[in-house]
Amino acid sequence: MFKNYLKIAWRNLIKNKAYSLINISGLAVGVCCFLLIALYVKNEFSYDKFHSKSDRIYRVWQHENYGPKEDFVNTTTPVSMVKVLKTNYAEIENGSRVHRFNALVKRNESEFNEAVRAVDPSFFQIFDFPLLTGNSANPFSGANTIVLSESAAKKYFGKENPIGKSLSLEFNDEAKFFEVSAVAANPPQESSIQFDMLVSLKNEALFFSEGVQTSWFNVVVESYVLLKSGQSARELEGKFPAIIKQYLGDNFEENTFFLHLQPMTEIHLDPSLPSGLEPVSNPKYAYVMGTIGFLILLLACINFVTLAVGRSFSRATEVGVRKALGAFRKQIVHQFWGEALLVTLLSVILGILFALLFKDTFNSLIGKLISVHFNMGFWLITGSLVAFIALIAGIYPSIVLSKYNPIEVLRSKTVKGASMGFFGKSLVVMQFVASIVMLIGTLIIGQQIDFLVNKDLGYQKDAVVVVPTNMSGDEADTFAELYVAELERQPEVVAASTSMLSFAENGWINAGFTDAKNTYREFAVNVVESGFLETHNIQIVEGRDFIAGNASDAQNGVLVNETFIERFGLQNPVGKTFDKFNVKIIGVMKDFNFESLNKGIEPLVLAINQDPIFEHIENASLKHTSQPRVSVRLNAESTPAGIAMLKNVWEKTNPSQEFEYAFLDEALSVQYQNELRSKSVVNVASILSIFIACMGLFGLATLTVARRTAEIGIRKVMGANVADIVAMISTDFLKLVLIAALLAFPIAWWAMREWLQEFAYSVSLSWWVFILSGGIVVGITLLTVSYHSIKAAITNPVKSLRTE
Repeated sequence: MFKNYLKIAWRNLIKNKAYSLINISGLAVGVCCFLLIALYVKNEFSYDKFHSKSDRIYRVWQHENYGPKEDFVNTTTPVSMVKVLKTNYAEIENGSRVHRFNALVKRNESEFNEAVRAVDPSFFQIFDFPLLTGNSANPFSGANTIVLSESAAKKYFGKENPIGKSLSLEFNDEAKFFEVSAVAANPPQESSIQFDMLVSLKNEALFFSEGVQTSWFNVVVESYVLLKSGQSARELEGKFPAIIKQYLGDNFEENTFFLHLQPMTEIHLDPSLPSGLEPVSNPKYAYVMGTIGFLILLLACINFVTLAVGRSFSRATEVGVRKALGAFRKQIVHQFWGEALLVTLLSVILGILFALLFKDTFNSLIGKLISVHFNMGFWLITGSLVAFIALIAGIYPSIVLSKYNPIEVLRSKTVKGASMGFFGKSLVVMQFVASIVMLIGTLIIGQQIDFLVNKDLGYQKDAVVVVPTNMSGDEADTFAELYVAELERQPEVVAASTSMLSFAENGWINAGFTDAKNTYREFAVNVVESGFLETHNIQIVEGRDFIAGNASDAQNGVLVNETFIERFGLQNPVGKTFDKFNVKIIGVMKDFNFESLNKGIEPLVLAINQDPIFEHIENASLKHTSQPRVSVRLNAESTPAGIAMLKNVWEKTNPSQEFEYAFLDEALSVQYQNELRSKSVVNVASILSIFIACMGLFGLATLTVARRTAEIGIRKVMGANVADIVAMISTDFLKLVLIAALLAFPIAWWAMREWLQEFAYSVSLSWWVFILSGGIVVGITLLTVSYHSIKAAITNPVKSLRTE
């Protein structure tokens, strides 16, 4: 019997090719989008679950609260944290620290600046990063051993066996040789710990000063602990206050210092805590993506339902004959469900092919490497998808079609339910609500991204190139000074200067201290050379800029921004010091955005000499490597020649090291990566949703015209012209679109308002965006429906009436 249902279904598909094409292609597009987005969401929620002990691994984070404006949360901890916890709590089976530092790595003529991770010897006992070759039992047998990833081994040794060979790592003003003891598989994309090189923390003095090794107020490493089986992290947290009191000693204050444990599997999708050594993601992006995928699939299912119901008039006679010949309603329901299942199977197969075809395009949109694996999980999702679509898409049409009265149908009376009815119209409205909301989102997100990229930041970012020295210490300062001096002689260069951090680094040094009134205060710091303001065209509103060669400026002169003056309540600040700092304010800069526009402008201090600042700083955090960075403003008309010149000068002054550079405007755009990806995804989603909705509309218009052929013929005989016929047919559909627009506008307004609140600077919600979006959808609807309307209107009425 089931075979017979499928045979009849196949015949109906072949007989109605246009209808079948619209249904199958629409569902296939929906399935393709849903599968790709489901793979992305699965990837986001699977971070760190590949570790066999992931349910027992926790990252330690600390919270210090000394008042309303003195609240600090860190996911990095003191160097001694793991040792202290392992020593004092039997619940902890093992632990490891992870420390990130930059080093100049050399082998023969190869020389690269690399981000290196220093870890404890227990690292591979806790985490499942497979060792492919070398000493897998004890890869950190010596203090000067190094483990390379597959990609790093290939980069430095090619096809050679790297085991036993050495690499030179230059950091902390000293070059040290490390012997390759093992090669590890590249960390999976779904890992919160990424590495190319691992060295041992066995000798802490290589990386930390004596004070940092013992201090509980210098947070520089990520600390991971592995609990014993059956131990509760929450119960263990309850025991931490005693140990905090013991180790803080005289610095202990009740209810101010807290330690917590964060499950490792929650790190990637927990933006409530600061990102540690690797960036984290906001789960809302995964939820938004998942919602978009489900909506597009739902729109495709709605298409199926509305087309099936719209086509029910033409199949009413078929149902009447079947019932007259003895078919039960249950059998007719099964038949139409069989048709839905066949269409679904064909659509899913085509959707999988589309997913494979557009996988790389999708990866470029989301900035990830999502792969389609035909494993048990994939087929389970696919099977569930087939069942879901067949059930949703087939249930309403089968119920509507199977309830026709055979006597009424065969007498050619009007069949109740043969038109779209309230339910069918509601489905069409739902389609266009989703389409209009996504179109409004596309326009507003585009406006906001353009605003972020093009906003005047208070400094010049165009035609500015940032060149990292990838060096540290006195050698780096000497080279940077020489490089800038050579550049200033070049005709392509407008200005050049050196700074510890450039505008390409999002977030400068965050410094905190307790002022004379015992209030904790914070400000941002950057160490610069004279010429920094000129290079970036930053304005001085009071006082003056640094003067090259001025001994006083070089010793204790500082520049502050307007926000600093306002927050610290300074009056006539030029020539004065502030609080306990032995510095002299020589100028006040006009405020500029030195951080992402997701944040407002904070107090800022620029200094040539950092010592007078840092001798009174209690807490300082730095997200980026401390090294001289050279910023160069080029003549706008000679940018390509300018880059070649920068490289030539570099090779003359430092021939042994590779030249690197970045355009400042491009580096700043990277700060809005998530927003740019959201824009791309919503753009594509809105196009697809409108495409699917219009496909359904096209099919419905076809069926509507076919059902009203006689009416159109009679109206033409009675004197109706083409415009009258087109208006008659289009009006019904336009009413639905207008209703959809009225429902979509408040939904889109609320969603976009919530999204824009995340930015310190944002565009306003303009009324014209909503009107334009509604107008675009109305226009597309008219174009879609007009084809069949005009075709019906110009048909000879005699021919139309003859068909009836």
